[in-house]
Amino acid sequence: MNAVQEDDAVDSGVHAGLAAYGDRLLGLIPASRIRKVRFERPSPELIEGFRQLRDLTSTVADILDTLGFDTAIPASELPPLREGQRMVGPAVTIRHIAARRSPGYNLAAGHPPPQLGGRDQVTLCERGDVMVIEARGIRDASNFGGLMATSIKEAGIDGLVVDGCVRDVTNMRAMGLNVWAKGITPRTGKHRIELAEFNGPVEIAGVQIRPGDLVLGDSDGVIVVPLEVAGEVLKRAVVATAREERLVAALEAGATPQDTARILPPDKW
Repeated sequence: MNAVQEDDAVDSGVHAGLAAYGDRLLGLIPASRIRKVRFERPSPELIEGFRQLRDLTSTVADILDTLGFDTAIPASELPPLREGQRMVGPAVTIRHIAARRSPGYNLAAGHPPPQLGGRDQVTLCERGDVMVIEARGIRDASNFGGLMATSIKEAGIDGLVVDGCVRDVTNMRAMGLNVWAKGITPRTGKHRIELAEFNGPVEIAGVQIRPGDLVLGDSDGVIVVPLEVAGEVLKRAVVATAREERLVAALEAGATPQDTARILPPDKW
Protein backbone atom coordinates (compact mmCIF):
# COMPACT_ATOMS: atom_id res chain seq x y z
CA MET A 1 0.00 0.00 0.00
CA ASN A 2 1.41 3.39 -0.97
CA ALA A 3 1.71 5.70 2.03
CA VAL A 4 -0.49 8.36 0.42
CA GLN A 5 -3.05 6.02 -1.16
CA GLU A 6 -6.60 7.32 -0.77
CA ASP A 7 -8.38 5.86 2.25
CA ASP A 8 -11.74 7.20 3.40
CA ALA A 9 -10.86 6.36 7.02
CA VAL A 10 -7.79 8.61 7.01
CA ASP A 11 -7.91 12.26 8.01
CA SER A 12 -7.10 14.61 5.12
CA GLY A 13 -4.42 16.26 7.25
CA VAL A 14 -2.64 12.92 7.56
CA HIS A 15 -2.71 12.48 3.77
CA ALA A 16 -1.29 15.96 3.28
CA GLY A 17 1.40 15.36 5.87
CA LEU A 18 2.45 12.06 4.31
CA ALA A 19 2.46 13.53 0.82
CA ALA A 20 5.05 16.07 1.95
CA TYR A 21 7.55 13.23 2.42
CA GLY A 22 7.28 12.15 -1.22
CA ASP A 23 9.26 9.02 -2.02
CA ARG A 24 11.10 9.06 1.33
CA LEU A 25 8.36 6.82 2.74
CA LEU A 26 8.25 3.13 1.79
CA GLY A 27 4.58 2.50 2.60
CA LEU A 28 5.42 0.41 5.68
CA ILE A 29 2.72 1.95 7.87
CA PRO A 30 -0.87 1.79 6.57
CA ALA A 31 -2.10 5.37 6.39
CA SER A 32 -5.26 4.39 8.30
CA ARG A 33 -3.11 3.63 11.35
CA ILE A 34 -1.44 7.04 11.45
CA ARG A 35 -3.23 9.56 13.69
CA LYS A 36 -0.89 12.51 13.22
CA VAL A 37 2.06 13.44 11.03
CA ARG A 38 2.64 17.00 12.19
CA PHE A 39 2.13 18.14 15.78
CA GLU A 40 3.41 20.80 18.17
CA ARG A 41 6.76 20.13 19.84
CA PRO A 42 8.52 22.01 22.67
CA SER A 43 10.88 24.74 21.46
CA PRO A 44 14.63 23.98 21.24
CA GLU A 45 15.20 26.56 23.99
CA LEU A 46 12.77 24.78 26.30
CA ILE A 47 14.39 21.41 25.63
CA GLU A 48 17.85 22.82 26.30
CA GLY A 49 16.59 24.33 29.56
CA PHE A 50 15.53 20.91 30.79
CA ARG A 51 18.87 19.42 29.70
CA GLN A 52 20.65 21.85 32.01
CA LEU A 53 18.82 20.61 35.13
CA ARG A 54 21.12 18.72 37.48
CA ASP A 55 18.65 16.25 39.05
CA LEU A 56 16.45 15.84 36.02
CA THR A 57 13.56 13.47 36.68
CA SER A 58 13.40 13.83 40.47
CA THR A 59 13.22 17.62 40.38
CA VAL A 60 10.59 17.61 37.65
CA ALA A 61 8.53 14.87 39.35
CA ASP A 62 8.17 17.01 42.47
CA ILE A 63 6.99 19.99 40.44
CA LEU A 64 4.53 17.98 38.39
CA ASP A 65 3.03 16.67 41.64
CA THR A 66 2.16 20.25 42.62
CA LEU A 67 0.45 20.73 39.23
CA GLY A 68 -1.63 17.56 39.50
CA PHE A 69 0.38 15.32 37.17
CA ASP A 70 1.77 12.01 38.46
CA THR A 71 3.69 10.92 35.38
CA ALA A 72 6.76 9.19 36.82
CA ILE A 73 7.71 5.76 35.45
CA PRO A 74 10.28 4.35 37.90
CA ALA A 75 13.45 2.60 36.80
CA SER A 76 12.14 -0.50 38.57
CA GLU A 77 9.37 -0.56 35.94
CA LEU A 78 11.44 0.47 32.90
CA PRO A 79 15.15 0.18 33.71
CA PRO A 80 17.73 2.13 31.71
CA LEU A 81 19.88 0.03 29.41
CA ARG A 82 23.09 1.89 30.34
CA GLU A 83 24.29 3.47 33.56
CA GLY A 84 24.22 7.27 33.45
CA GLN A 85 22.17 7.66 30.26
CA ARG A 86 20.05 10.81 29.96
CA MET A 87 17.29 11.87 27.60
CA VAL A 88 15.17 14.96 26.89
CA GLY A 89 12.90 15.17 23.84
CA PRO A 90 9.34 15.28 22.47
CA ALA A 91 7.44 12.02 22.16
CA VAL A 92 6.60 10.23 18.95
CA THR A 93 4.16 7.51 19.99
CA ILE A 94 3.66 3.97 18.70
CA ARG A 95 1.27 1.25 19.85
CA HIS A 96 2.09 -2.41 19.29
CA ILE A 97 -0.29 -5.35 19.58
CA ALA A 98 0.12 -9.11 19.23
CA ALA A 99 -0.19 -10.36 15.65
CA ARG A 100 -3.64 -11.64 14.76
CA ARG A 101 -2.38 -14.95 13.33
CA SER A 102 0.19 -17.19 14.98
CA PRO A 103 3.78 -16.84 13.74
CA GLY A 104 3.96 -20.57 13.05
CA TYR A 105 0.99 -20.40 10.69
CA ASN A 106 2.32 -17.36 8.86
CA LEU A 107 5.71 -18.99 8.37
CA ALA A 108 4.25 -22.33 7.26
CA ALA A 109 1.86 -20.64 4.85
CA GLY A 110 4.51 -18.29 3.48
CA HIS A 111 2.55 -15.20 4.50
CA PRO A 112 4.44 -11.92 4.90
CA PRO A 113 4.81 -10.74 8.50
CA PRO A 114 2.43 -8.04 9.77
CA GLN A 115 3.78 -4.52 9.42
CA LEU A 116 5.86 -3.10 12.25
CA GLY A 117 6.52 0.24 10.57
CA GLY A 118 10.21 -0.28 9.89
CA ARG A 119 12.22 2.67 8.60
CA ASP A 120 9.09 4.76 7.97
CA GLN A 121 8.78 5.27 11.73
CA VAL A 122 12.19 6.94 11.71
CA THR A 123 11.40 9.03 8.63
CA LEU A 124 8.33 10.43 10.40
CA CYS A 125 10.44 11.52 13.40
CA GLU A 126 12.51 14.68 13.76
CA ARG A 127 16.01 14.96 15.13
CA GLY A 128 15.87 15.05 18.94
CA ASP A 129 12.56 13.17 19.25
CA VAL A 130 11.99 10.30 21.68
CA MET A 131 10.33 7.16 20.31
CA VAL A 132 7.78 5.79 22.79
CA ILE A 133 6.33 2.30 22.23
CA GLU A 134 3.36 0.91 24.14
CA ALA A 135 3.34 -2.88 24.07
CA ARG A 136 1.24 -3.99 27.02
CA GLY A 137 0.76 -7.74 27.13
CA ILE A 138 3.73 -8.53 24.87
CA ARG A 139 6.53 -9.84 27.04
CA ASP A 140 8.02 -12.71 25.02
CA ALA A 141 9.20 -11.03 21.80
CA SER A 142 11.28 -8.03 20.79
CA ASN A 143 9.58 -4.74 19.95
CA PHE A 144 12.86 -3.23 18.82
CA GLY A 145 16.19 -4.58 17.59
CA GLY A 146 19.62 -3.76 16.27
CA LEU A 147 18.87 -2.54 12.75
CA MET A 148 16.21 -0.13 13.93
CA ALA A 149 18.53 0.96 16.76
CA THR A 150 21.19 1.90 14.23
CA SER A 151 18.59 3.72 12.18
CA ILE A 152 17.29 5.89 15.02
CA LYS A 153 20.78 6.59 16.31
CA GLU A 154 21.91 7.86 12.89
CA ALA A 155 18.71 9.93 12.59
CA GLY A 156 19.50 11.74 15.85
CA ILE A 157 16.59 10.32 17.85
CA ASP A 158 17.38 11.17 21.48
CA GLY A 159 15.98 8.05 23.09
CA LEU A 160 13.69 5.05 23.11
CA VAL A 161 11.08 4.10 25.72
CA VAL A 162 9.57 0.61 25.31
CA ASP A 163 6.90 -0.96 27.48
CA GLY A 164 8.10 -4.29 26.15
CA CYS A 165 11.30 -6.06 25.16
CA VAL A 166 14.33 -5.14 23.07
CA ARG A 167 17.16 -7.22 21.68
CA ASP A 168 20.70 -6.74 20.33
CA VAL A 169 21.41 -4.78 23.49
CA THR A 170 25.19 -5.17 23.30
CA ASN A 171 25.13 -3.16 20.08
CA MET A 172 22.72 -0.61 21.56
CA ARG A 173 25.04 -0.06 24.51
CA ALA A 174 28.09 0.18 22.25
CA MET A 175 26.46 2.88 20.11
CA GLY A 176 25.41 4.87 23.20
CA LEU A 177 21.69 4.67 22.47
CA ASN A 178 19.44 5.89 25.30
CA VAL A 179 16.95 3.06 25.99
CA TRP A 180 14.47 2.36 28.79
CA ALA A 181 12.74 -1.01 28.34
CA LYS A 182 10.67 -3.54 30.25
CA GLY A 183 12.88 -6.47 29.31
CA ILE A 184 15.42 -8.07 27.01
CA THR A 185 14.92 -11.12 24.78
CA PRO A 186 16.58 -12.77 21.78
CA ARG A 187 13.18 -13.67 20.26
CA THR A 188 12.21 -11.58 17.23
CA GLY A 189 8.95 -9.69 17.08
CA LYS A 190 8.66 -10.45 13.37
CA HIS A 191 5.42 -12.40 12.73
CA ARG A 192 4.54 -11.94 16.43
CA ILE A 193 3.87 -8.19 16.74
CA GLU A 194 2.25 -5.55 14.57
CA LEU A 195 1.94 -1.78 14.66
CA ALA A 196 -1.63 -0.82 15.57
CA GLU A 197 -1.36 2.97 15.74
CA PHE A 198 1.21 5.69 15.10
CA ASN A 199 1.11 9.05 16.89
CA GLY A 200 -2.01 8.45 18.94
CA PRO A 201 -2.18 8.58 22.76
CA VAL A 202 -0.39 5.68 24.44
CA GLU A 203 -0.21 4.49 28.03
CA ILE A 204 2.88 3.14 29.75
CA ALA A 205 2.84 2.06 33.40
CA GLY A 206 -0.43 3.94 33.85
CA VAL A 207 0.96 7.17 32.38
CA GLN A 208 -0.70 8.72 29.34
CA ILE A 209 1.71 10.06 26.71
CA ARG A 210 0.68 12.15 23.72
CA PRO A 211 2.74 13.13 20.66
CA GLY A 212 4.76 16.23 21.52
CA ASP A 213 4.81 15.67 25.28
CA LEU A 214 8.31 16.13 26.68
CA VAL A 215 9.88 12.84 27.79
CA LEU A 216 12.75 12.94 30.28
CA GLY A 217 14.91 10.01 31.34
CA ASP A 218 17.83 9.31 33.65
CA SER A 219 18.97 6.64 36.12
CA ASP A 220 15.85 7.14 38.28
CA GLY A 221 13.48 6.36 35.42
CA VAL A 222 11.30 8.25 32.95
CA ILE A 223 8.96 11.18 33.46
CA VAL A 224 6.49 12.77 31.06
CA VAL A 225 5.93 16.53 31.01
CA PRO A 226 2.62 17.38 29.32
CA LEU A 227 3.35 19.88 26.57
CA GLU A 228 0.82 22.41 27.86
CA VAL A 229 2.66 22.87 31.18
CA ALA A 230 6.28 22.35 30.04
CA GLY A 231 7.19 26.06 30.20
CA GLU A 232 5.83 26.49 33.72
CA VAL A 233 7.52 23.29 34.89
CA LEU A 234 10.91 24.46 33.62
CA LYS A 235 10.59 27.84 35.36
CA ARG A 236 9.80 26.17 38.67
CA ALA A 237 12.52 23.56 38.17
CA VAL A 238 15.19 26.23 37.65
CA VAL A 239 14.17 27.94 40.91
CA ALA A 240 14.07 24.62 42.80
CA THR A 241 17.48 23.59 41.47
CA ALA A 242 19.10 26.89 42.52
CA ARG A 243 17.63 26.56 46.01
CA GLU A 244 18.83 22.96 46.38
CA GLU A 245 22.32 23.95 45.22
CA ARG A 246 22.42 26.62 47.95
CA LEU A 247 21.30 24.03 50.47
CA VAL A 248 23.94 21.49 49.38
CA ALA A 249 26.66 24.14 49.60
CA ALA A 250 25.48 25.10 53.08
CA LEU A 251 25.45 21.49 54.27
CA GLU A 252 28.95 20.91 52.91
CA ALA A 253 30.12 24.06 54.73
CA GLY A 254 28.78 22.75 58.06
CA ALA A 255 25.65 24.90 58.32
CA THR A 256 23.45 24.49 61.39
CA PRO A 257 19.94 22.99 61.10
CA GLN A 258 18.55 26.50 61.61
CA ASP A 259 20.64 27.84 58.72
CA THR A 260 19.48 25.07 56.37
CA ALA A 261 15.85 25.53 57.43
CA ARG A 262 16.02 29.14 56.24
CA ILE A 263 17.10 27.94 52.77
CA LEU A 264 14.60 25.08 52.49
CA PRO A 265 12.09 24.15 55.24
CA PRO A 266 12.71 20.63 56.59
CA ASP A 267 9.28 19.42 55.50
CA LYS A 268 10.31 20.15 51.87
CA TRP A 269 13.37 17.86 51.94
